[in-house]
Order: sequence, then structure tokens, then C-alpha cells
Amino acid sequence: MASLPAPNTLLRALALPALSPSADEQLRRVCAFLYVVGLPEVQTRALLAGYTPEMHADGVYRASLVGGERSFGEWRRWRSLRPPRDPDLPDLVAELDRFVSRWRPRALSAAAEVADADDRDELEDYLGASFERPSRTWRAKAFVQGIEHLAQVPVPSYRATWAALVAEGIQTELARFHEVLKTVQDFIATTPLDADEIADIQAAREEGAASIDAWLTARRRQLAGHFSEETLNLLALGEAVPPPLPDVPLSMLARFRPTARA
Repeated sequence: MASLPAPNTLLRALALPALSPSADEQLRRVCAFLYVVGLPEVQTRALLAGYTPEMHADGVYRASLVGGERSFGEWRRWRSLRPPRDPDLPDLVAELDRFVSRWRPRALSAAAEVADADDRDELEDYLGASFERPSRTWRAKAFVQGIEHLAQVPVPSYRATWAALVAEGIQTELARFHEVLKTVQDFIATTPLDADEIADIQAAREEGAASIDAWLTARRRQLAGHFSEETLNLLALGEAVPPPLPDVPLSMLARFRPTARA
């Protein structure tokens, strides 16, 4: 029988498939980079080249995702907000869908009343962006998030579109929408783990590895004029693929504390 892992269970403890060779290479590269760039003799020069603690934290996050070091609870929270597939709650998902079908045409109609052509085109593109989602639940959430954001944008055309929707009674229906959405998201968050979700976790790791490749390419461009080719190789920014680090915890790779002198 399928079970639900504890929220603090690390993803790597879920008996995930092995990473592809290319993803494993990127993980090894970024771990080697994070370790070497944190060494005092390298860190100072990296800072002078524009490498920042924020960049380092970004690299650590990417490594933690690909390495399966994020918690299952964090993964499930993310998944409930952006479900790739609709859950087995057809009536509630249909209700979310009906809300979009009812209010999207009204929102586009209100946007069409904007006098300035550029503002009108921008609004229509903005209101249509939520449809580029893989599930109806995610699409409905994105649509409502975008609609509610109209009230926060200090641009007259956005405020006017929101005011038109309020005049038609959208706020009354939003309360029910959020109630249904929460029920759907809570269901997703507590559904037993299955093979499809394992495949989704693995796909996210592989996608994360591709982002590491781009991240390391940017670091090479940033540091190339400040380090010798030998040091760049030590930073795993050269052609050679570094061996796996010997059980170095992620917390150690995360250490990057510039001194006042640096």
C-alpha cells in the first residue's frame, strides 16, 4: 500500500532512480565549485570578481535540489501550489475551472475598454498568461493570482480593470474560490506517494541539473579573467570532471562568509 513519507524526509531517501550521467556530472561540478570557492585563498579573489554570497546560496540551492537534499514536505508544498496534474477531485476541479470560464472573458472585456493601445495589449497578454499551465488547478490558481494582483499594480489601466471586475461582483465569488482551492491543495499535499510523483521528482532533479550547467557557465565567464586555468579547473569550470566529494555535507558547501577585509 502506498504511504506518505514524513515531511522532514529528504528526497534522496525515497529510493529515487539514479541521475543520468550528464546530471550526475553537473552535480559533481557544482559541489566541487562550491567547496573550492569557499576556501579563504579563493574566496577573496572571487569576491573581487563580483561573486556574491547570494550567488553562492543560489548554487547551493541548485545542488540541494539535484542531490535530493530538499525535504519531502517542501516538495509537497511546492507541488500543491503548482500541480502538474489535476487530483482525483473532479467536482472541485470543475468548480475551479468554471470560475475561470466565467471571469476570464469578463476580465478581457474590461481590459478591452482601456483606451491606450499599448496598455490594452499589455493587459490582454498578462491576463492570458495563466493559461500556459499543465493542469486546470494550476491554471485557475494562476488566473486568480493574476486577477488579484491587478489591484496592487500602481498603473491606472490595471486598477481600472480590477475595479470593473469588483463592480461585477468578483469579490463575492473569490471567497468560495479560495475555499475550494485550499481543499484541493490540501488533498494534493496529503495524497500517498506514487510512481508518477517519483517520476516528477526525478524530472525536477534532471531539470535542475540543466540549470546548474547554465549557472556554472555564467560563473566561468565571471571568473575567467581573475583566475588561472589551473584554478578554474580546480573550481570544476574546465574540461575535467571532478570526482565526487568524500561525503561533504551540504552545510559545509554553504559556508561562504566574506570577511570585512575581503
